[in-house]
Amino acid sequence: MTAPMKPGDTPATYSPDTTLTLSEIADLAGRDLKTIKTWNNSGKGRWPNAVQDETGRKTWRVPVSDLVATGVLGPSQVEQVENELAARRESKETKHLREQVIRLEERLTAAQTLADERANTIALLKSLVGKGGAA
Repeated sequence: MTAPMKPGDTPATYSPDTTLTLSEIADLAGRDLKTIKTWNNSGKGRWPNAVQDETGRKTWRVPVSDLVATGVLGPSQVEQVENELAARRESKETKHLREQVIRLEERLTAAQTLADERANTIALLKSLVGKGGAA
């Protein structure tokens, strides 16, 4: 039996500098994002080593070691975190690409309809010019 993890302990199989966003934590923990934000409590709450990016959005990042230490992730999950996140990201990307394909197909149909209308107009104009030139 292994000793329980203490705050600050990092699983040996996981890089100590790996961090997750609050949204990623919500996905992995199966919790609502509002709950995760409450737990974070502006970085002074449940995860003392959480930091905010210096980007415009100021996204919170929480070390995996804090998540394991507080029981949000079990030690057995740590090895699976990267694979799980990659699968979720791929799923979101696939959904986005499907939606984009649908929009592009709609635009293509509209463009084809417009091209057909223009071809008909050109054919009509040619026939009128042909009749006017023969008269």
